[in-house]
Amino acid sequence: MEENNEEKINLDEPVVGSENQETQEEPVAEEPAKEETPAAEEPVVEEPAPAEEPATEEPAPAACEKEPVEEKPAKGGSSKKPLIILAAILGIAAIVLIVLACMGKFSKYPGFKKDRDTGIYYQFYGDIHDTAAMPKTGDLVGILFSLRAGDSTLIPMMPNEMVMDSVYEGDFFSALRMMHVGDSATFIFNGQDFFKNFMQETEYPFGDDPLYMDIKLYGHIAKADFERLRAEYEAQMREQEANEGTAILEYVQKNNIKVQPTEEGLYLITTKKGTGAQPQDMQNVKVHYTGKLLDGTVFDSSVERGEPYVFTLGAHQVIPGWELALSKMHVGEKATVIIPSKLAYGERGNYGIPPFSPLVFDIELIGVE
Repeated sequence: MEENNEEKINLDEPVVGSENQETQEEPVAEEPAKEETPAAEEPVVEEPAPAEEPATEEPAPAACEKEPVEEKPAKGGSSKKPLIILAAILGIAAIVLIVLACMGKFSKYPGFKKDRDTGIYYQFYGDIHDTAAMPKTGDLVGILFSLRAGDSTLIPMMPNEMVMDSVYEGDFFSALRMMHVGDSATFIFNGQDFFKNFMQETEYPFGDDPLYMDIKLYGHIAKADFERLRAEYEAQMREQEANEGTAILEYVQKNNIKVQPTEEGLYLITTKKGTGAQPQDMQNVKVHYTGKLLDGTVFDSSVERGEPYVFTLGAHQVIPGWELALSKMHVGEKATVIIPSKLAYGERGNYGIPPFSPLVFDIELIGVE
């Protein structure tokens, strides 16, 4: 602002001239000192003043009118302003309450939100995979899950694969439909309803306490793809079953096995005779063994672990082929046993064992108790 004023002064100076500045200093200092008479003041200054008052002071009320006009609403507004502020505060508080409710702060179960459609309480952990697939009815899903109530763990974390279905409204299939592949979450269920429908009507041991289910959805195959893969798998299994007998005969011929199979189709080839007792049902037997597929692939071995295996004969703790073979052996005996899949793991297979796979076991009966 100072720079602008200096510019205006510099622009005026060429018009007035430097000489005028000197003449202005003399009358300003001398004239008021010399003119002490009232004659010059009365006619020139005082007389027009009354005439100017109505002209100049009439618009003045316009300026004064601002005071009463603006102050009255200001006074009246001062009583409304707190109401407006209070309404704004209440509105903000309502929004905060809604947000907190959505965040689960006022949930029946702290930290959990309630799904409006299913009534399930849920809490997600880690990253939410919004772009990943969500399972639907008929899809195949792979999950890791555990069940717990209070301080008790009913089922520790374990894998499972299942076809999406719906047993009752708000069941854990409904919970799975809320997830994306890769998500991890905890869901809360009515324990009595859950046990009644999924635990073979076992009574829920915790009364009205909620049941917590921790789930990680790690795999998903859409219904159409799953049905196609299942059809291909079933065709392959039928072919495997049809070829099993041929595969056993080829193995027997290749290894020059002369013994005849039992009525059940089991081959028991003794490689070392035993002189001890023959085990009976409900006796504990101790054995060393190595299990192989027909192509020689080893899938299990107590010999490699360095620890014999002990089980109760006749208690269905092992596959039927083992029960049958060991009931015919004596302590100290070693044998190679060829077991058809119907006496082993059949169409289910097992870890490292395909469905409809005949098995070969090298077994040593160490003792009977």
